[in-house]
Amino acid sequence: MASHFRTRCEEFMTFSFSVLTPTGLKHFGVEPGTSLFFVGANGGGKTRLAVNIESNLGDVAHRISAHRALSLNPGVPKVSERVALLGLRYGYPGENSGLGHRPVNRWGNKAAVRLLNDYDFLVQALFAEQSNTSLETHKRARAGIRTPASVTKFERLVEIWDRLLPHRKLEITGDDIVVSVTGSSAPGYPATEMSDGERAVFYLIGQTLTAAANSLIIFDEPELHVHRSILAHLWDELEAARADCGMVIISHDLDFVASRKGEKIVLQQYTPAEGWTIEIVPEDSGFTEDLTTLILGSRKPVLFVEGAANSLDKAIYRACYPRWTIVPRGFM
Repeated sequence: MASHFRTRCEEFMTFSFSVLTPTGLKHFGVEPGTSLFFVGANGGGKTRLAVNIESNLGDVAHRISAHRALSLNPGVPKVSERVALLGLRYGYPGENSGLGHRPVNRWGNKAAVRLLNDYDFLVQALFAEQSNTSLETHKRARAGIRTPASVTKFERLVEIWDRLLPHRKLEITGDDIVVSVTGSSAPGYPATEMSDGERAVFYLIGQTLTAAANSLIIFDEPELHVHRSILAHLWDELEAARADCGMVIISHDLDFVASRKGEKIVLQQYTPAEGWTIEIVPEDSGFTEDLTTLILGSRKPVLFVEGAANSLDKAIYRACYPRWTIVPRGFM
């Protein structure tokens, strides 16, 4: 598959790669602070695309698989920050860990289907970074150096969390994570008892904050377990948090992709021999960009109906016409 892609990290950290299509190679570039979106239904080759972008960009890329375990255990043994980051990026926390370990240790030689189980490494990296940053602040204070305390990645994570989930409060100590209900005097519950959505939000924020500087972060189906009401806000936060990184989002959620700013490509079909049949969302279609994305990305016929995107009409029409893509167009 290596011949199907050409990748390079150009000057000014533009992340460039080419996708094999039946009509030849299509070239894409992602600037730091921007996102590139691929959207397609099942069978469109979304995960295969993510795998090949990662494998060809090498150390520059960090991929979050759609098949990911979300078991959050703050009681995991604490290790050094270096060891935790090696485990997080390559799947192997040994001192000689490197890119060569990633196919086997992180992906088990099954990069497209292996369940990614790196939550422990993520938690270890966050706790270790908190310890090192706090110790440095302590040393400066003891030496009489009056400078502001450095912000830890955990503190940044909590700030983003508070804006997304204000009804839940994260309480992070030196070795534990507890969640409490905002405004309640009841004891908090351990992080191990977080809901799927809470663990998914924590995981995506943590992965984004711990990604290496100036890297391309590839998110395969980031919408899994995340409630639609906060998904767009979550992505606003992640993009703002890592302006040094580029992002590739590969999703089957048409509404989410249509709502985002950035270049959008529809994956229609994939075969190993010919590659990906793609359609770039045009800017001069006569429709709005979000509507064009919905039309091109849907494998179902499109039914335009009255009502708004958040109105009851849309839910009713979806229930009545499950084999159609419902697009509200306002009240006639």
